[in-house]
Amino acid sequence: MTLDWLDTAFLTRQPRPNPAAPAATPNTSQAMPPAVMPPGPRLEASATSEESVVARLLEAVPSEWGSLAAAIESAALAGVKVVAFTGGERNEGRSTIVVGVAEVLRRRGRSVAIHAQAPLLLPIDEAEEARAAEIVLVDAGPWFTTGPVRRRTVERAALGCDAAVLVRRADKPPCPAWNEVLAAIGLTVIGEALTFETALVSG
Repeated sequence: MTLDWLDTAFLTRQPRPNPAAPAATPNTSQAMPPAVMPPGPRLEASATSEESVVARLLEAVPSEWGSLAAAIESAALAGVKVVAFTGGERNEGRSTIVVGVAEVLRRRGRSVAIHAQAPLLLPIDEAEEARAAEIVLVDAGPWFTTGPVRRRTVERAALGCDAAVLVRRADKPPCPAWNEVLAAIGLTVIGEALTFETALVSG
């Protein structure tokens, strides 16, 4: 994770009322409403480390982070090991969410590894690290582009993953087709994380 304009915008925007949470889809492992990740206190990015950014976000809304981590932990107890964080476009805040959730899981005593790809696609040394962890979080990037959802493309990207957390900006509508495709290829949707509104990002 790097401290870029996305992290800065996430931290410095003014809080807005959260949108109404959509109903849980049939493919969710439990009835978990979307975790809305609002900003922490105002912060000067130039003077702050990456760890401090995540720490302040964790402090701002501990219940939201805890809810998402608990859902992943529950899925892990049911046999899910590799959880992909994905969405529909770049710069949705996935890397920040992955690092924050990993930190919460570690505080709960879980062994967690973070990778940019599923273990099956990793070099041997990284794959060994992933196999040793209880939970592997994959910062998977966007699986869903504009236009029709392409099942084969998603299936290739999801190779080696057991479940997914969908990340989208709060000002973007949910897309039921994403859940349908993930269910069709055998992935459980653990939950959804809503990040900041695009309109609040400037520069």
